[in-house]
This record gives sequence, C-alpha cells and structure tokens, in this order.
Amino acid sequence: MEATAALFRPVPARYVASLRRSRPGATAGELCSALLAEALFVAGSRDLADAHAAHPGSRTFRHEFAWRSPALGGELGAAHTVELPFVFYVTDQPGLLGADALLGTGTPPAELAARTHAAWIAFARTGEPGWAGYERGNGPLMRIAEEWETVPG
Repeated sequence: MEATAALFRPVPARYVASLRRSRPGATAGELCSALLAEALFVAGSRDLADAHAAHPGSRTFRHEFAWRSPALGGELGAAHTVELPFVFYVTDQPGLLGADALLGTGTPPAELAARTHAAWIAFARTGEPGWAGYERGNGPLMRIAEEWETVPG
C-alpha cells in the first residue's frame, strides 16, 4: 500500500498508518479501496484546485459530496456521480430509485437536494456557491451531506 500512497502523498507510510487508524475494523481490501479513492479522486482534485487557485484573481471552491446512498445494501456509499441528482434537483425520478438504482430505496433527503441545487445555481449566477473560497495549499472544503460541514482542506 505504501508504494501506491507514494504516488500522491509525500510521507506514504504516515498516510497509510493514519488510514488504518481511521478504519480500525477495515479489511485489507477496504483499506486499498480507500487508498485508491484518495489517489483517483481526492489527490487529483486537490492538485487541480491548487493549480486554479495559483492564478491571480481566480476564485476556487472545493467540496466533497458525502451523502451515502443506500443502494446495493449501502455498499455504493458516496460514490462518484451520486451528487448529480441532487445538483439537478431530480431525486424524485423513478429510474434513480430502487434497491439497485443510484439513490437506493426510500426517499432521498429533500432538503439536501434543495440546498445542493441552490448552491450550484448560486455559483452559476454569481461565482459564489455559499462557502469560503480555497487558497492554494490551504483552505476549506465543504463536506456536503444531510448536515453541511466546513472541514480543513
């Protein structure tokens, strides 16, 4: 795992150790999955945000959509693209609902859909999504779930 972590973390052994501490009951496969998610999505997004924020006058915002879909018995979790029905405010579409569909069974949180959609509309209209901007190498990330939380970037 350290070799994979070395591709995107300056101190891979420390990162892998923190990953293990944060998931004490995780299997080796679950740890590898978390490591690959970091490598494929988080590290690249952070690098892109840093590159954008490096340009004078640019405004950069980071977010993580963390609502966990109950699809596939909860195994889908907060997977890539789960946020799109919330962004476009279409969480009531029948094709998105069901045990094996993107949003799973039950009713997705309406307030989360309304708030997420409003943030994207605000950003499209004004360039401001409603949370603090990111500065190169430092800045907040908005963790979007039923409760929104600003976390250190």
